[in-house]
Amino acid sequence: MKILHVITSLELGGAEKLLTELIPAQISLGHTVELFILSDKNAVFLDNFKKKNIPVHVSKYNSIKTWKNMFEIKKCAKKGKFDIVHSHLTHGQYWTSLASRIDFGKRIYITTEHSTSNNRREKFIFKIIDRFIYRPYKKIISISPATENSLVDWIGGNKKRFEIIENGVDLSRFSQGEKIDLSSYGLHEDDKILIMISRFHKAKDQDTVIKAMEFLPKIYKLVLVGDGEKREELENLVKEKNLSSRVFFLGIRKDIPDLLKTSYISIQSSIFEGFGITALESMSAGVPTIATDVPGLSAIVKDGGILFSVGDFKGLAKIIFSLERNDKYNKIKKSCIEKSKMYDIKITAEKYINLYKNLLEEK
Repeated sequence: MKILHVITSLELGGAEKLLTELIPAQISLGHTVELFILSDKNAVFLDNFKKKNIPVHVSKYNSIKTWKNMFEIKKCAKKGKFDIVHSHLTHGQYWTSLASRIDFGKRIYITTEHSTSNNRREKFIFKIIDRFIYRPYKKIISISPATENSLVDWIGGNKKRFEIIENGVDLSRFSQGEKIDLSSYGLHEDDKILIMISRFHKAKDQDTVIKAMEFLPKIYKLVLVGDGEKREELENLVKEKNLSSRVFFLGIRKDIPDLLKTSYISIQSSIFEGFGITALESMSAGVPTIATDVPGLSAIVKDGGILFSVGDFKGLAKIIFSLERNDKYNKIKKSCIEKSKMYDIKITAEKYINLYKNLLEEK
């Protein structure tokens, strides 16, 4: 079977991160799998594919917004004789949908929805547009029940076209990380490092984690991994709270398994979330994980880590400090590891392959 994944770009994000592990896992099952991206700007994960010799096709327009991408996607799908074209994220979904319309049934087109919310759903005109965009897809996959419910409420349609396949991670990659020296940032071996790995985006809530630091002993230090439009705003908040000696911005990093192994607690604070793959990575690394109680994210962390209410920085600080008592830290660590085992990337890859096979048999 030949599969072409289409995604907007390879910037820092959950969907992009998923493909770095899903595609190799699908290849390991004996299939030919390649990737098409609309733009290689800020392509944080591009090296992941190059190191594994996985072909990555870049649109000649190198832009996520031009409608001409539909011709590039169709041309790539035809030239490579792909059986399945699988799109991800907004622009990837839009131009792939249009490509399917000029491909005249030569291939099966499916898409995966990765979030419970987006800006389009604030305006009625996009409801009409999205119904048009999603119509050609043979199957619409959601990464969680919350994601599917949100999308069905938005575009409606035949429930038989919708299916849930939850994300997964390469559990072995995160369980094998090694502690690293962060003294260059002013961190010491006896510091209790709290880590949040996420884009600095309006969907994420690093603000609450920063505010919680005021209510914790000075031995607790916070490292924020990622980048984005909110960075300056967050840096100003740190200065305003006089936390510059306790909050550190590490930027975009590629040594996430090692950073997790070096951390005391991992926090995923989000306003909304489709799945919460970073929380899952933290749990599989054996790091007690605390996350906001929002759909998508809460389903992953519940019965493994600990949940707190969005914006409740005092409550977050209490939870962090409570792990010091009665061996609670080790109990949460163990339950995080056990819960993460439900989301092995091999399981996710097999579910997608089985779906592709069924669709080809029905064709």
